[in-house]
Amino acid sequence: MVTELNKYDLQWCIRRLPPSVRSMLKKNEVIVAGGYIRSCILNEPVNDVDLFVHSKEYAKEIALDMVGDDEKRLIETDNAITMKGLKYTTQFITRWLYERPESILESFDFTICQAAFWWDHYCQRWKSSCSCDFYSDLAAKRLVYTKPIREEEPGGSILRVLKYYQKGYRIVLESYAEVITRLANGVDFSGQMVDRSGNLDTHQFCKVIKGLMREVDPNIDPDHIIH
Repeated sequence: MVTELNKYDLQWCIRRLPPSVRSMLKKNEVIVAGGYIRSCILNEPVNDVDLFVHSKEYAKEIALDMVGDDEKRLIETDNAITMKGLKYTTQFITRWLYERPESILESFDFTICQAAFWWDHYCQRWKSSCSCDFYSDLAAKRLVYTKPIREEEPGGSILRVLKYYQKGYRIVLESYAEVITRLANGVDFSGQMVDRSGNLDTHQFCKVIKGLMREVDPNIDPDHIIH
């Protein structure tokens, strides 16, 4: 079930946007969702603004328009198109594409990320959407795993748990178990994962787990200094 953002929170999120992004939203079918909204509501420093669209081509077209066709100001990866030179790091997420805000909310792995807003061109006003648990879990700094159905690295959610812990969040035991299960489910237990006695090779298992997490965040140890 979903509800709407408090109108004052919505206004604050809109006001904190870079003017060029705010203007762009009123001209295009683009949705702001995720961590930017959480940071605004909690009055935390904003790290980035994630924008969601229905196609990568559409995102590239809008991004080029925003940087004045200066492609040097764009950084393209398999996951996003990032625009340099704005107040905050602003990126179009292209790994996952959506046409409906509800689909975006369903794709987030924790309830504290399940919030979005956009400009409704038909009604000519700002609209928003968030999960019913968004505010209560945000207030409690509680991590509740949503078990999203989407293609992602198995180690993604468990790394985000670590990052949220550094910000003072805590995860409920059931959710933590589900996040661990998600990670373990990405492991191929055949072949070298089992020793000659048929038992789990814990050393090899540990190496695989570290590898899965490094795939998500190569900055953990990019030069393999700790090995």
